Amino acid sequence: MASSGAQIIDGRALADRFRAEIRRDVQALRSRGGSVSLDAVLVDGPPGPDGRNSARTYAESQKSGCAELGIDYRLHVLPHRATYEDIAGRVLLLNADERVTAVMVHLPLPEGVDPYRIQSLIDAGKDVEGVNPANIGNVVYDRSSLVPCTALAVMKMVDSTGAELRGAEVVCVGASNIVGKPVAILMMQREATVHSCNKYTRDLASMTRRADVLIAAAGKANLITADMVKPGAVVIDVGINRVHDPATGKKRIIGDVAFDEVRPVAGWLSPVPGGVGPVTVAMLLRNTVDAARG
Repeated sequence: MASSGAQIIDGRALADRFRAEIRRDVQALRSRGGSVSLDAVLVDGPPGPDGRNSARTYAESQKSGCAELGIDYRLHVLPHRATYEDIAGRVLLLNADERVTAVMVHLPLPEGVDPYRIQSLIDAGKDVEGVNPANIGNVVYDRSSLVPCTALAVMKMVDSTGAELRGAEVVCVGASNIVGKPVAILMMQREATVHSCNKYTRDLASMTRRADVLIAAAGKANLITADMVKPGAVVIDVGINRVHDPATGKKRIIGDVAFDEVRPVAGWLSPVPGGVGPVTVAMLLRNTVDAARG
Protein backbone atom coordinates (compact mmCIF):
# COMPACT_ATOMS: atom_id res chain seq x y z
CA MET A 1 0.00 0.00 0.00
CA ALA A 2 1.45 3.33 -1.08
CA SER A 3 1.89 5.81 1.76
CA SER A 4 0.44 8.61 -0.35
CA GLY A 5 -2.90 6.83 -0.60
CA ALA A 6 -5.19 6.36 -3.56
CA GLN A 7 -4.86 8.17 -6.84
CA ILE A 8 -8.01 10.17 -7.39
CA ILE A 9 -9.98 9.50 -10.57
CA ASP A 10 -10.87 13.00 -11.71
CA GLY A 11 -14.25 12.61 -13.40
CA ARG A 12 -14.31 16.19 -14.63
CA ALA A 13 -10.94 15.89 -16.37
CA LEU A 14 -11.92 12.54 -17.86
CA ALA A 15 -15.22 13.97 -19.09
CA ASP A 16 -13.37 16.88 -20.73
CA ARG A 17 -11.26 14.38 -22.64
CA PHE A 18 -14.31 12.50 -23.86
CA ARG A 19 -16.05 15.74 -24.79
CA ALA A 20 -13.10 16.70 -27.00
CA GLU A 21 -13.43 13.36 -28.80
CA ILE A 22 -17.19 13.81 -29.14
CA ARG A 23 -16.76 17.31 -30.59
CA ARG A 24 -14.45 15.91 -33.29
CA ASP A 25 -16.93 13.14 -34.10
CA VAL A 26 -19.80 15.64 -34.38
CA GLN A 27 -17.77 17.80 -36.74
CA ALA A 28 -16.93 14.75 -38.86
CA LEU A 29 -20.59 13.75 -39.08
CA ARG A 30 -21.67 17.25 -40.03
CA SER A 31 -18.94 17.52 -42.66
CA ARG A 32 -20.56 14.53 -44.38
CA GLY A 33 -23.98 16.19 -44.31
CA GLY A 34 -25.26 14.36 -41.25
CA SER A 35 -27.04 15.86 -38.26
CA VAL A 36 -26.62 15.22 -34.55
CA SER A 37 -29.43 16.16 -32.20
CA LEU A 38 -30.95 15.30 -28.85
CA ASP A 39 -34.68 15.62 -28.18
CA ALA A 40 -35.59 15.56 -24.49
CA VAL A 41 -39.06 15.33 -22.98
CA LEU A 42 -39.63 17.05 -19.64
CA VAL A 43 -42.79 17.20 -17.57
CA ASP A 44 -42.77 20.57 -15.82
CA GLY A 45 -43.09 20.49 -12.07
CA PRO A 46 -43.14 22.80 -9.08
CA PRO A 47 -39.89 24.32 -7.79
CA GLY A 48 -38.05 22.59 -4.96
CA PRO A 49 -37.17 24.02 -1.54
CA ASP A 50 -34.44 26.13 -3.13
CA GLY A 51 -36.94 27.71 -5.52
CA ARG A 52 -35.57 25.84 -8.53
CA ASN A 53 -36.88 23.00 -10.65
CA SER A 54 -33.98 20.54 -10.63
CA ALA A 55 -35.08 18.73 -13.81
CA ARG A 56 -35.40 21.99 -15.73
CA THR A 57 -32.03 23.15 -14.38
CA TYR A 58 -30.47 19.91 -15.61
CA ALA A 59 -32.15 20.36 -18.98
CA GLU A 60 -30.71 23.86 -19.32
CA SER A 61 -27.29 22.50 -18.45
CA GLN A 62 -27.77 19.80 -21.09
CA LYS A 63 -28.68 22.41 -23.67
CA SER A 64 -25.51 24.42 -23.08
CA GLY A 65 -23.39 21.25 -23.03
CA CYS A 66 -24.81 20.13 -26.36
CA ALA A 67 -24.27 23.57 -27.89
CA GLU A 68 -20.59 23.46 -26.97
CA LEU A 69 -20.18 20.24 -28.92
CA GLY A 70 -22.29 21.20 -31.93
CA ILE A 71 -25.24 18.99 -30.96
CA ASP A 72 -28.73 20.42 -31.55
CA TYR A 73 -30.85 20.22 -28.40
CA ARG A 74 -34.63 20.41 -28.39
CA LEU A 75 -36.55 20.38 -25.12
CA HIS A 76 -40.21 19.33 -25.25
CA VAL A 77 -41.90 20.65 -22.09
CA LEU A 78 -45.25 19.16 -21.06
CA PRO A 79 -47.49 20.63 -18.33
CA HIS A 80 -47.12 19.23 -14.81
CA ARG A 81 -50.53 17.53 -15.06
CA ALA A 82 -49.49 15.55 -18.14
CA THR A 83 -50.93 12.04 -18.24
CA TYR A 84 -49.37 8.79 -19.40
CA GLU A 85 -51.11 9.27 -22.74
CA ASP A 86 -49.67 12.79 -23.12
CA ILE A 87 -46.11 11.67 -22.43
CA ALA A 88 -46.38 8.46 -24.44
CA GLY A 89 -47.84 10.36 -27.36
CA ARG A 90 -44.92 12.77 -27.46
CA VAL A 91 -42.38 9.94 -27.29
CA LEU A 92 -44.11 8.10 -30.13
CA LEU A 93 -44.12 11.27 -32.26
CA LEU A 94 -40.38 11.66 -31.73
CA ASN A 95 -39.82 8.01 -32.59
CA ALA A 96 -41.64 8.49 -35.89
CA ASP A 97 -39.84 11.72 -36.84
CA GLU A 98 -36.93 10.83 -39.13
CA ARG A 99 -35.21 14.11 -38.26
CA VAL A 100 -34.95 13.02 -34.62
CA THR A 101 -31.90 10.84 -33.95
CA ALA A 102 -31.83 10.70 -30.12
CA VAL A 103 -34.58 10.71 -27.50
CA MET A 104 -34.58 10.84 -23.70
CA VAL A 105 -37.21 11.46 -21.02
CA HIS A 106 -36.33 13.47 -17.93
CA LEU A 107 -37.35 12.08 -14.56
CA PRO A 108 -39.27 12.35 -12.33
CA LEU A 109 -42.60 11.81 -14.05
CA PRO A 110 -45.96 12.74 -12.50
CA GLU A 111 -47.32 10.52 -9.77
CA GLY A 112 -49.10 7.53 -11.26
CA VAL A 113 -47.05 7.48 -14.49
CA ASP A 114 -44.79 4.42 -14.57
CA PRO A 115 -41.31 5.40 -15.90
CA TYR A 116 -40.74 1.81 -17.07
CA ARG A 117 -43.76 1.96 -19.38
CA ILE A 118 -42.62 5.28 -20.85
CA GLN A 119 -38.99 4.17 -21.27
CA SER A 120 -40.16 0.98 -22.97
CA LEU A 121 -41.72 3.11 -25.70
CA ILE A 122 -38.51 4.90 -26.70
CA ASP A 123 -37.19 3.64 -30.03
CA ALA A 124 -34.21 1.39 -29.15
CA GLY A 125 -32.06 3.06 -31.81
CA LYS A 126 -32.76 6.52 -30.37
CA ASP A 127 -32.61 5.54 -26.69
CA VAL A 128 -29.45 7.41 -25.62
CA GLU A 129 -29.91 6.66 -21.92
CA GLY A 130 -30.02 2.93 -22.66
CA VAL A 131 -33.17 2.49 -20.56
CA ASN A 132 -35.40 0.68 -23.07
CA PRO A 133 -35.55 -2.99 -21.96
CA ALA A 134 -34.48 -3.97 -25.48
CA ASN A 135 -31.18 -2.14 -25.05
CA ILE A 136 -30.62 -3.57 -21.58
CA GLY A 137 -31.29 -7.01 -23.09
CA ASN A 138 -28.74 -6.33 -25.81
CA VAL A 139 -26.15 -5.66 -23.12
CA VAL A 140 -26.72 -9.20 -21.86
CA TYR A 141 -26.24 -10.65 -25.36
CA ASP A 142 -23.16 -8.48 -26.03
CA ARG A 143 -24.73 -6.97 -29.12
CA SER A 144 -24.15 -3.46 -30.37
CA SER A 145 -26.51 -1.19 -28.46
CA LEU A 146 -26.77 1.99 -26.45
CA VAL A 147 -25.49 1.08 -22.99
CA PRO A 148 -26.94 2.77 -19.87
CA CYS A 149 -24.87 5.91 -19.40
CA THR A 150 -23.80 5.43 -15.78
CA ALA A 151 -22.74 1.84 -16.38
CA LEU A 152 -20.72 2.96 -19.39
CA ALA A 153 -19.17 5.75 -17.29
CA VAL A 154 -18.08 3.23 -14.65
CA MET A 155 -16.34 1.11 -17.29
CA LYS A 156 -14.56 4.14 -18.74
CA MET A 157 -13.37 5.18 -15.28
CA VAL A 158 -12.01 1.72 -14.51
CA ASP A 159 -10.26 1.64 -17.88
CA SER A 160 -8.67 5.03 -17.14
CA THR A 161 -6.75 3.43 -14.26
CA GLY A 162 -5.15 0.84 -16.52
CA ALA A 163 -6.61 -2.01 -14.45
CA GLU A 164 -6.56 -5.41 -16.13
CA LEU A 165 -10.07 -6.82 -15.91
CA ARG A 166 -9.44 -10.26 -17.34
CA GLY A 167 -9.29 -12.59 -14.35
CA ALA A 168 -9.78 -9.77 -11.85
CA GLU A 169 -12.30 -10.09 -9.03
CA VAL A 170 -14.98 -7.42 -9.33
CA VAL A 171 -17.56 -6.77 -6.63
CA CYS A 172 -20.64 -4.67 -7.46
CA VAL A 173 -22.52 -3.53 -4.37
CA GLY A 174 -25.97 -2.67 -5.69
CA ALA A 175 -27.92 -4.30 -8.51
CA SER A 176 -30.08 -1.58 -10.05
CA ASN A 177 -31.27 -1.92 -13.63
CA ILE A 178 -29.24 1.05 -14.86
CA VAL A 179 -25.99 0.60 -12.89
CA GLY A 180 -25.34 -2.59 -10.94
CA LYS A 181 -26.79 -5.15 -13.33
CA PRO A 182 -25.37 -3.74 -16.58
CA VAL A 183 -21.97 -3.07 -14.95
CA ALA A 184 -21.82 -6.70 -13.80
CA ILE A 185 -22.59 -7.91 -17.30
CA LEU A 186 -20.09 -5.57 -18.94
CA MET A 187 -17.43 -6.79 -16.52
CA MET A 188 -18.26 -10.41 -17.35
CA GLN A 189 -17.82 -9.62 -21.02
CA ARG A 190 -14.30 -8.45 -20.17
CA GLU A 191 -13.69 -11.86 -18.53
CA ALA A 192 -13.67 -10.61 -14.96
CA THR A 193 -14.98 -12.73 -12.10
CA VAL A 194 -17.99 -10.79 -10.85
CA HIS A 195 -19.81 -10.90 -7.52
CA SER A 196 -23.12 -9.03 -7.22
CA CYS A 197 -23.92 -7.89 -3.68
CA ASN A 198 -26.17 -5.37 -1.95
CA LYS A 199 -26.37 -3.56 1.38
CA TYR A 200 -28.17 -6.58 2.87
CA THR A 201 -25.51 -9.12 1.85
CA ARG A 202 -24.42 -11.14 4.85
CA ASP A 203 -20.86 -10.31 5.90
CA LEU A 204 -20.55 -7.84 3.03
CA ALA A 205 -17.04 -6.89 4.13
CA SER A 206 -15.72 -10.41 3.48
CA MET A 207 -16.90 -10.03 -0.13
CA THR A 208 -15.68 -6.50 -0.77
CA ARG A 209 -12.22 -7.24 0.65
CA ARG A 210 -11.73 -9.71 -2.23
CA ALA A 211 -12.33 -7.07 -4.88
CA ASP A 212 -9.59 -5.88 -7.20
CA VAL A 213 -12.30 -3.55 -8.51
CA LEU A 214 -15.06 -2.43 -6.16
CA ILE A 215 -18.17 -0.67 -7.49
CA ALA A 216 -20.30 0.98 -4.79
CA ALA A 217 -23.82 1.69 -6.07
CA ALA A 218 -26.14 0.79 -3.21
CA GLY A 219 -27.45 4.25 -2.37
CA LYS A 220 -26.36 4.17 1.29
CA ALA A 221 -24.07 6.91 2.58
CA ASN A 222 -20.63 5.77 3.81
CA LEU A 223 -21.53 2.10 3.40
CA ILE A 224 -17.99 1.19 2.31
CA THR A 225 -15.40 1.74 5.02
CA ALA A 226 -11.63 1.23 5.06
CA ASP A 227 -11.79 -2.27 6.55
CA MET A 228 -13.95 -3.36 3.59
CA VAL A 229 -11.39 -2.47 0.90
CA LYS A 230 -8.52 -4.56 -0.43
CA PRO A 231 -5.26 -2.56 -0.36
CA GLY A 232 -4.57 -1.14 -3.81
CA ALA A 233 -8.08 -1.80 -5.16
CA VAL A 234 -9.84 0.37 -7.72
CA VAL A 235 -12.90 1.83 -5.99
CA ILE A 236 -15.63 3.51 -8.04
CA ASP A 237 -18.28 5.35 -6.01
CA VAL A 238 -21.61 5.69 -7.84
CA GLY A 239 -23.61 6.69 -4.77
CA ILE A 240 -25.40 10.03 -4.53
CA ASN A 241 -26.71 10.65 -1.02
CA ARG A 242 -27.93 13.99 0.29
CA VAL A 243 -27.09 14.34 3.96
CA HIS A 244 -27.31 17.12 6.54
CA ASP A 245 -24.00 18.90 7.17
CA PRO A 246 -23.96 20.03 10.81
CA ALA A 247 -21.12 22.46 10.08
CA THR A 248 -23.15 24.47 7.57
CA GLY A 249 -26.70 23.46 8.45
CA LYS A 250 -27.26 22.63 4.77
CA LYS A 251 -27.56 19.48 2.68
CA ARG A 252 -24.49 18.15 0.90
CA ILE A 253 -23.85 15.25 -1.43
CA ILE A 254 -21.69 12.31 -0.43
CA GLY A 255 -21.16 8.86 -1.90
CA ASP A 256 -21.50 5.29 -0.72
CA VAL A 257 -17.79 5.24 0.15
CA ALA A 258 -16.35 6.85 3.29
CA PHE A 259 -13.91 8.80 1.12
CA ASP A 260 -11.37 10.10 3.66
CA GLU A 261 -11.29 6.76 5.46
CA VAL A 262 -10.87 4.64 2.32
CA ARG A 263 -8.38 6.89 0.52
CA PRO A 264 -5.28 5.64 2.41
CA VAL A 265 -6.16 2.02 1.53
CA ALA A 266 -7.38 2.07 -2.08
CA GLY A 267 -5.12 2.28 -5.11
CA TRP A 268 -7.60 4.36 -7.13
CA LEU A 269 -10.70 6.14 -5.85
CA SER A 270 -13.41 8.25 -7.47
CA PRO A 271 -14.82 11.21 -5.49
CA VAL A 272 -18.42 12.34 -5.00
CA PRO A 273 -19.15 14.83 -6.43
CA GLY A 274 -16.75 15.17 -9.36
CA GLY A 275 -16.39 11.49 -10.18
CA VAL A 276 -18.95 9.33 -11.99
CA GLY A 277 -21.42 12.21 -12.51
CA PRO A 278 -19.51 14.25 -15.13
CA VAL A 279 -18.49 11.10 -17.01
CA THR A 280 -22.12 9.92 -17.10
CA VAL A 281 -23.14 13.19 -18.76
CA ALA A 282 -20.33 12.75 -21.29
CA MET A 283 -21.51 9.20 -22.03
CA LEU A 284 -25.02 10.49 -22.73
CA LEU A 285 -23.49 12.75 -25.38
CA ARG A 286 -21.33 9.87 -26.63
CA ASN A 287 -24.49 7.79 -27.07
CA THR A 288 -26.15 10.73 -28.82
CA VAL A 289 -23.43 10.71 -31.48
CA ASP A 290 -23.60 6.91 -31.79
CA ALA A 291 -27.37 7.09 -32.27
CA ALA A 292 -26.91 9.67 -35.02
CA ARG A 293 -24.54 7.32 -36.80
CA GLY A 294 -27.32 4.72 -36.81
